[in-house]
Amino acid sequence: MTEKTRPGENSKLLGFSVLSASSLANALLSYFRFAQITAIFGANWRTDALAVAMVFPFLVREVVSHSFGSAFIPIYSRVMEKRGRSGAVAFVNKTISWLVLTSSTLIAALWFLSGTLVKVVSPNGSPELLELASMLFKILLPMVLLGTVNGIIANFIKYEKRFTTLALSSVLGLSVSLTVLLVVRDGVGIRILPASILAGGLVEFVFLLFQAKRSGFKVSPSIARDPFMSQLARMAAPVVGGTMVGFLAPIADKMLASFLPESSVTAIDYANRIKNIVLTVVFQPLLTFADLSFSANAARGKVEALLLTLRRNMNTTSLVLFPTAALLTVLAVPVVSVFFQRGNFTGNDSRYIGYALAFYAPWLAQFGIGSLISRAFYAQKDSSTPVIIGIIGIVANVLLNLILVEPLGIGGLALATTITSTAKTVYLIWSLSRKMGGLGLRSIIKEQFIILSANVFLIVSCLVLSHLWIFSTEASLLTRSVQLISYAAAGILSMIMVLRGLKSSTFSNLLHQITNNIRKAAPANKS
Repeated sequence: MTEKTRPGENSKLLGFSVLSASSLANALLSYFRFAQITAIFGANWRTDALAVAMVFPFLVREVVSHSFGSAFIPIYSRVMEKRGRSGAVAFVNKTISWLVLTSSTLIAALWFLSGTLVKVVSPNGSPELLELASMLFKILLPMVLLGTVNGIIANFIKYEKRFTTLALSSVLGLSVSLTVLLVVRDGVGIRILPASILAGGLVEFVFLLFQAKRSGFKVSPSIARDPFMSQLARMAAPVVGGTMVGFLAPIADKMLASFLPESSVTAIDYANRIKNIVLTVVFQPLLTFADLSFSANAARGKVEALLLTLRRNMNTTSLVLFPTAALLTVLAVPVVSVFFQRGNFTGNDSRYIGYALAFYAPWLAQFGIGSLISRAFYAQKDSSTPVIIGIIGIVANVLLNLILVEPLGIGGLALATTITSTAKTVYLIWSLSRKMGGLGLRSIIKEQFIILSANVFLIVSCLVLSHLWIFSTEASLLTRSVQLISYAAAGILSMIMVLRGLKSSTFSNLLHQITNNIRKAAPANKS
């Protein structure tokens, strides 16, 4: 396809706006789907079985798709520089061909080992739970192949900066999954949940493949040897090991939770899902642009430009994720109660899952910076360092699980994840600074301190108001909603006042950008 007929790239501003809007749409769709799940199935041994069944299929999908996906953009950038577009398309075909072979082999192995693997995740599970988990496990296995192929095709489209297409693909997949769930509901029992996931993944694959062809991609399977494929494999190998080790913590969480009261596995799983839904809307667009920018600067040898982008993104990330983590921590039970308490999901479920979420939520504060630092390593073709640090963190996480589960129950499992992940992020920053001869972080320390101080006032304001107007999960939905909005509004207002008072440059720049975008959009709307 010629350059004239190939779909045009979105501008950076438009692309970010589209990704932000799609992240919000994805978060809303994920929320509606999750709310339907909780209302229909509640929190019980059947949902425990689903949480157990999802572990290994999603582990393998992440091992293949995430590991090679993380390494793909940096290598693909170099292929484009050396071979041009036709060579890059051939490289994509080789990548997909090898990953399809790998995924198919893994699916076959997982099918025969399903009974053993669910027993590993839930050693104290009842025979009924393990039998159901094994069946759900097998239904989920095609997601390994779909997730792998979708990830590579999406990266191809991402490099083209067709952000609208990426946004539509994820929204379409979630919409189909939600529609299947709404239509069937509990007609076939909890089997509808993995089936709806598969339906969404299949539709997303068809859409992405069609859109990739519009950008000049032609399906031409090949497993021929290629030096760039070797580079991709070498770069992905440490990430594969790190991803596998990374899943030790969730597996350990579920193993230990299986010895706690019924629905504890579900509580850990639900709290983690809520945290991830929030993460999607507030951070994913920024990470996508940072990934592309880091890889482009590294490919051209522009180290200073990479560092400047990193520092700017670190401030922006903190401005967004610090208050998100703070609000979700102090308002965990009200959030769960207002958004999910209906149908078979009771007030007791809200309190139990909210308890786990309160220990998970602080993890958000550091996750964004840790992700940016990891992407900076990947952009320089160094995937080993983040993985080694990650392995150390996971080992510490499992050990801390054993220490904290006794006094804190599921809260201890969540807290162990938060503590070790924060320590890992600090170590990543120190390691990248050594590797690059300094990151120039002194220039952002003042701004980070201002943002942190503003969030202290946010937390205090929320706690004071919630103490004066005590929240009850047994109150009406209207009352609970008004309370949650009031708590959050008081906290956010306090934070904004402090940011303005201390003259936060990141906050001022954000307001300036929003104002300019509104002014630019106004004439267009009038015309």
